Formats: sequence, structure tokens, C-alpha cells
Amino acid sequence: MILGFTIPYLEDLLALPGGHITAFVILLALLAITLDAILVFFLKVLGFLVGKTKTTLDDRILKVLGSYLPVISIVTSLWISLESVYPDIIVEGLGEFEIYTLVMTAIAGFLLSSLANAVLIWYGLEIRTDKRKVRDSEVFPFVRNVVRVSIVLIFAVFILQRLGFETGAIITGLGVGGLAVALALQDTLGNFFAGVHILVDKPFREEDYVKLENGVEGSVKQIGWRTTRLITPMNNEVIVPNSKLSNSILENFSTPNEQSGLAYSIGVDYREDIDSVEKIIFDTLRSVGKSDPVLDEQSVWVRFDSFGDYSLNFKFGYNVKGYVNRFAILKEVNRELFYAFKKNDINIPFPVRVLYNAPAPDNKAKQKAQAGPSKKP
Repeated sequence: MILGFTIPYLEDLLALPGGHITAFVILLALLAITLDAILVFFLKVLGFLVGKTKTTLDDRILKVLGSYLPVISIVTSLWISLESVYPDIIVEGLGEFEIYTLVMTAIAGFLLSSLANAVLIWYGLEIRTDKRKVRDSEVFPFVRNVVRVSIVLIFAVFILQRLGFETGAIITGLGVGGLAVALALQDTLGNFFAGVHILVDKPFREEDYVKLENGVEGSVKQIGWRTTRLITPMNNEVIVPNSKLSNSILENFSTPNEQSGLAYSIGVDYREDIDSVEKIIFDTLRSVGKSDPVLDEQSVWVRFDSFGDYSLNFKFGYNVKGYVNRFAILKEVNRELFYAFKKNDINIPFPVRVLYNAPAPDNKAKQKAQAGPSKKP
């Protein structure tokens, strides 16, 4: 009898040649086959249900369960068989049910650690912004190992307590050791959690063009668990720790959309007509926008800005689709403006400085004026 349940035909099995050994082997085989068939059916049903969901988390959990359920079925079959055929077995003062409970506790610890590992892998892959293939082993490797070991150690301490061992010193040692590890790895852990914050909050994404408060700028190549890599306009790679990046004020040129506004200035001769110059600049920019979709022709603006020392100063601007394209489109804009000014005889003056040369004073006359009128004898 097992927990109030009696195995049918047990007496018939015990009556077979070989007695208890034969009954134990047959009962173990029958139970293992039966439980395995039930678990396979159970997994098939669950697999059908999770196949209809969009998330991959349930698939990963089902895969972990599928790897542990056969072990659970074998251990359970072994316990039922022993409890039925040899009900009086005692090992170190522990009965068969106590041993079964401890073994299942150990299995539960490893199962929970594997489930935590699967959840962390799923989470790490889901929050990634790029679509490139990443192996599971590359996702949170350090944190996953810490979590798995911590869960196994907790269950191990619980099992030792059930076995009668004094675990106070072990728990204290683990606490002190954990604190020491945390202090030693505070920079690594800080960078890790800062990376998780960046990936969750998404202040920028991979391929965005950003500029940090220290002047470093570039396209985000990769957001890692410890560092973020930027590619500068000079095609150099800058590696920034996530903890510094999360505490830095940065400007994202790729949000709220891919268009970035740019403004420049140009000066023309004072003899030029202001309205004509404005129209030439405006038409030239619109023409560039029609031939190159990087420049949004609807965003073009021009205005007369100021009176300079030697020129009439105009400001103009436009939106660029993709901040990294600003240099290429500026080259096109400058070339077209140069030819447009040349075609319309618009003069761009050089810096001019006017010098006035005053005649030198007559020294003799100056001395005579300072001496005053001459005295007659």
C-alpha cells in the first residue's frame, strides 16, 4: 500500500518464480512504461497548445520539462516498486518515502535552475534590438551561472537540513561569500544591470546615431551586456561601459524619427539683391532634394540672417534622412550652390579690411606752435 493506494495483482506478481525480485522488476518496468506513455501524451498536448502562442518562452519551458519528466517518472516508478515489494527498507534512519522526497527535492532544484536559465535566455533574446543569430551561451552567461548555482545551493542546504546536518555555518559562509563576490564584481554587475536598463528602456537602438556629453559620437553597433560599441564617423570603434553610458546625457539623432534637421550659413556681397539670393538658395536646395531622397525637399528653408562685416549673411537648412548622411548631402548642396551663384553672377566676397593712411604732421610747424609767439627785442 502506497499512500492509501494498493497495487493491483501484487500478490500474483509475488507468487511468480523469483518472488520479490521478479515482482520488483516487472512492476518497475510496467510503471516506467505507463508513466512514460502518460508523460509523452501530456507533452504532446502541451506542445500543441504552446504552438499556437506567439511567444517562445512556453516552448523553452516545455523543452526543459521534457528533459526532466523522464527522470521524474523513473524515480517515481522506482519508489513505488520498492515501497510495494520491499516496504520496510530503512537507509541511515530514513524510510523509502523520505529518501524519495529528498531525491525529488534535488531534482526540483535542478529543474528550477534550468527553468530560470531558460527564462533568462528568452528574456535576453527577446529584448535584443538586432536580428542577427546569437547562441544561447552568449546570453547573460555570467548572470545565468550565478542564478543557477544559487538555486542549486539553496536546495542543497535544504536537503542537508532534512538529513540532520547543521547548516548555520554553511548559510553564514554563503552569505559572507556572496557579499564578497558582489563587492568584487560590483563594476561588472553595475555594467550588466545598466545594459539591461538600456535594452529595456531603449533610449537608443542599434544603428542609431548618438552623441555623448563628452563629445564622442557615432552609430551604435552593438548593445552588449557589459559594454556598448559605437562606430565613429572616422570608422573607428569606441567601447563604452554601460554604467557610464546609462549615466551620460546623450543626444539621439535617430529619434523621434530618422530625419535630422541641419542648418548652415553663407554670405554674399552687399551689392546683391536679398530676395533674389534667397530664391536662388531655396530653389537650389529643392532641386537637390528632388534628385537625392536623402534630403527632404519639403523641409527646406532660407532666411536673411544678419549684416556681416563684409557680407550679407543668409541661413538655410533642411532635414536629412539619416544623420550619417549629412556629410555626403552637404557636399552635393555646396557644389550646387557654387554653380548656382556662378550662373547668376552672385558674388561671395572675401574678408575685406580698409586701411586709411593719414599724412604725417609737419614737425617744425608743430614745434613752432608749441613754443608760442616769438618776442621782439
